[in-house]
Amino acid sequence: MRRRISNRVNSIKRLCTVLLLLLLTACSSGQRSDFALTLVHLNDTHSHLEPLAVNLTLGGEKTAAELGGFARLKTVLDQYRREDPNLLLLHGGDAVQGTLYFTLFNGTVEFDFLNLLGVDAMTFGNHEFDRGTAPLPGWIQRSRFPWLSANIDFSQEPAIAALVKPYLLKQVNGEQVAIIGVTTETTPQSTLDVGKAVFNDAVASARQQVQTLTALGINKIILLSHLGYQQDQALAAQVAGIDIIVGGHSHSLLGDQQLQPAIGLTPAGPYPTEQQGADGKPVLVLQAWQWGHVVGRMQLRFNQEGEVTGYTAATVIPVGDRFSRNGTPVASDSPAYQAIVADLHRSGVARIVAEDPATAALLAPYTKQVNDYRSVTVATATGPIPIGLNSGPGPLAADSMLAAVPKARVALLNYGGVRRDLVGAAGPISVGDVLEVMPFANTLTLVDLTGVELQQALEDGIDYLLTRYGPHDPPYLPYIAGIRCNVLLSAAKGARVSGLQIKDDGGAYQPVQPAAVYRIVTNAFVAGGGDGFNAIKNASGFRNDTGMIDSDAFLDHLQRLGTVTNPTEQRMTLLQ
Repeated sequence: MRRRISNRVNSIKRLCTVLLLLLLTACSSGQRSDFALTLVHLNDTHSHLEPLAVNLTLGGEKTAAELGGFARLKTVLDQYRREDPNLLLLHGGDAVQGTLYFTLFNGTVEFDFLNLLGVDAMTFGNHEFDRGTAPLPGWIQRSRFPWLSANIDFSQEPAIAALVKPYLLKQVNGEQVAIIGVTTETTPQSTLDVGKAVFNDAVASARQQVQTLTALGINKIILLSHLGYQQDQALAAQVAGIDIIVGGHSHSLLGDQQLQPAIGLTPAGPYPTEQQGADGKPVLVLQAWQWGHVVGRMQLRFNQEGEVTGYTAATVIPVGDRFSRNGTPVASDSPAYQAIVADLHRSGVARIVAEDPATAALLAPYTKQVNDYRSVTVATATGPIPIGLNSGPGPLAADSMLAAVPKARVALLNYGGVRRDLVGAAGPISVGDVLEVMPFANTLTLVDLTGVELQQALEDGIDYLLTRYGPHDPPYLPYIAGIRCNVLLSAAKGARVSGLQIKDDGGAYQPVQPAAVYRIVTNAFVAGGGDGFNAIKNASGFRNDTGMIDSDAFLDHLQRLGTVTNPTEQRMTLLQ
């Protein structure tokens, strides 16, 4: 009897030992296994539903190639989802403003097509406020994904507040992943109207939400940011607990330096950019350029403590299969075409991607309406409006920049930004006329300049034109609004501009003060130092790309005028 009891006890002991070993093995196995996450992202698509021709350096020559378009994005994303059906697709804000699709359809088409791409979450960009707060509830409700913001206080905008959360908890492969949204605090200074929304400090807001999530036991945290590349890196160094920052706002192209020799693009930094966090752990900072021209993808591995233990990084620039040089198509069976394809391959990033037929078919009716719109009359000219020094489309376009961005006091437009006469006779001005006058789709950019820097900017622009083109009658000079000055072309460089004055609130002109700070609006090309404007490029004060397209601002201004007369104000007076 005792022996039977002893045998039973030994059997129970052995069973307990086996169960304990199995439990320990399971726990040990759980600690060793990594959690895998595929993260895909876009930002600053700015209503670019169609592909856009972009000049690249391919086959050793300047070559126009079609980049992006939602039909190509769909092809890329479908491939990624075949590889990982549970991927996360995030959008870093500024889904609207930038093409005629936004002009005509007021944001509805953009969010329908983001739904089609399968976006999981988006944060607010500053340009989501370009038509005030009234459209936001409709856009958010139309979206089949949440809009996130931890630092915008919508409590005084109840129609919006109920629709916005500071973060999203997403179940992925059995694990909880948190996504926090933040938006640049400069939004009230760079867009139309934020209503009663209050933009709080993004760093403090992110820190608060990370602490809340950590207390809930969440240890995989993504910050979905519309702050800008430099600001994202600075935030990463100040807030502990963030693993990844998916950014936007600065339109930063990230990638290997081989992009420059391969296709003529210069990255702002590596993809991903590794920044040491406030807790000493690495934070991965991501961004995907602009306009749907890049799709970013990170295949990440986390341990059970929520730390990133490894990743595979890849970006794709989706390119069409047609190329042109100087307006002439490159034949697909030519050696030049093969050299182009070889350079795309050499970049490691750019590749020819076919459009998804179903997406292209859905977009086609909207594209037809956009194309039809180009023939629509926007205003009537009382007579010819040819290019001139203080007349023609240049001063009108400069006026339109001030009208579009009323926070600016000065508008400065490069001479080359205006490509033709507005009209050659009295009669209608069409959308097509406007787009041919200003064909580059440059965005308007706000920059703060001192009086000294403003004068130097004019000197820079004039010297560039004289050096490049020599003397002309009338001379080639930049276009301005809100200021006037004298120009002596025969003077030495740096001494050609005098009597610089700025218009006050009453419409009278007052001398520009050397140390005073003036907010100017120009285009992104000039803001980056194009056409010799180095003083603007090097200015260290406030700077913000509004995302508004110059031709859209011009179009709106002409529509408001209704009847357009050739300008006559002497903004630049030539001295002999």
